[in-house]
Amino acid sequence: MVSTLHHACFTLIILASAALGEQAGVTPIQKVLQLMNDMVAKGTKEKNEEAVKFSAFSQWCTDTKRTKGDEIAAGNQKIEELNAFIDLKAVEIKKLTDRILELEEDVGRWKADQKAATDVRTKEETDYTATLTDYSESIDAIAGAIGVLKKQAYNRNQAELVQALVQVRSRRLVPRPA
Repeated sequence: MVSTLHHACFTLIILASAALGEQAGVTPIQKVLQLMNDMVAKGTKEKNEEAVKFSAFSQWCTDTKRTKGDEIAAGNQKIEELNAFIDLKAVEIKKLTDRILELEEDVGRWKADQKAATDVRTKEETDYTATLTDYSESIDAIAGAIGVLKKQAYNRNQAELVQALVQVRSRRLVPRPA
């Protein structure tokens, strides 16, 4: 197809140069050669311009490829670092979660111990209060008896005392001595 196009252009140039050559006094072959030289110069100029543009584009592509490759490598490195960091933190989370569960277990045990100790202290307080009340009443009764005895501070016959002891002993409320 290119070959056919070249032949058509060449034929057209020859016909045009023949028509012009007759008018200007230049031979048609000279005119064709001049047109062909002009076409070669124009083609060479366009080829050089295209080579410069292609070289610039090729350099841009190379630079962009290198830059993007570096960015991708840096991104992959960052991904690896972040994945390692995530794995590290996942292990840390697991350890801390286990520790939290352990501490919650301890707190539950301590609360149960505290409740049991509070219950024991409440019972001990009740016993203490009852004992204190009993002792207070006994002390008050002894103090009252001492006061009565001091008011009755006079000599008594031993016979009355022995008779009172015999009466107390004869009652079945007092156990017999062994």
